[in-house]
Amino acid sequence: MGILGGKYSFIAVFGLFLVIGLYEFYRMTEKNTSHAISKAINIASGFSIFLSAYLYLENICRIALPLSSIIYLLILFVSAIFINRKDILHAIIYSFFGQIYITLPLSILMLLSYQHQSLSNDYHFAFVLAIFIFIWVNDTAAFVVGSLLGKHKFIERISPRKTVEGFIGGILFSVLASFALSTFFTNYTLLFWIGFGIVSALFGSLGDLFESLIKRTYEVKDSGTLIPGHGGILDRIDSLLIAIPAVYIYLAVVFA
Repeated sequence: MGILGGKYSFIAVFGLFLVIGLYEFYRMTEKNTSHAISKAINIASGFSIFLSAYLYLENICRIALPLSSIIYLLILFVSAIFINRKDILHAIIYSFFGQIYITLPLSILMLLSYQHQSLSNDYHFAFVLAIFIFIWVNDTAAFVVGSLLGKHKFIERISPRKTVEGFIGGILFSVLASFALSTFFTNYTLLFWIGFGIVSALFGSLGDLFESLIKRTYEVKDSGTLIPGHGGILDRIDSLLIAIPAVYIYLAVVFA
């Protein structure tokens, strides 16, 4: 619904995902020590940057995006100077990385939603929906193929259950899904959608592994408990966070 409902539902749904995802990330990084910079400041800054991306795309306030980013950087710099704690630089690094890891990809996702060729400078769900479809197909196929045929571990130190067979199976099924998308979104060629599917599946898998690395580092099973049996929001969008920048680069190269 957040994707198909238009730009306002997109902002509402993904803005909520952003806020919860940042909360879960900063809570994990505070597992062993409290940070000098509060979660509230980081979360508010992240949402401000995300909303500023919309204002920029809609030509409502083109200065909002650079201004909100610069203000956040100034907050971090001033905090480093005036807060008297030995771990202040660690807090700065964690704070900034949370924005790079979560806020930046979701803001880029909004940029992707304005890049469909059938419309001029307006929201369209095609690319956003495609990323979700490819990631869902990849994750499902990787689990099924890995469960049935998996024999060789894939980066066992991070995620012991993932297999090479599952990884390859996920990408192959994503390629098959590209055939279906090419029949619905005919503005683009089959070859375009195959490349889109491979990039989404490949980097989506890396995104899942990266979040597993974060959880293993902080010795937590899930990023949160918001979704019973499935963990937190960050556990649901981890593949998305790495796939989005990769897809953006793919589109930039294709449309260059």
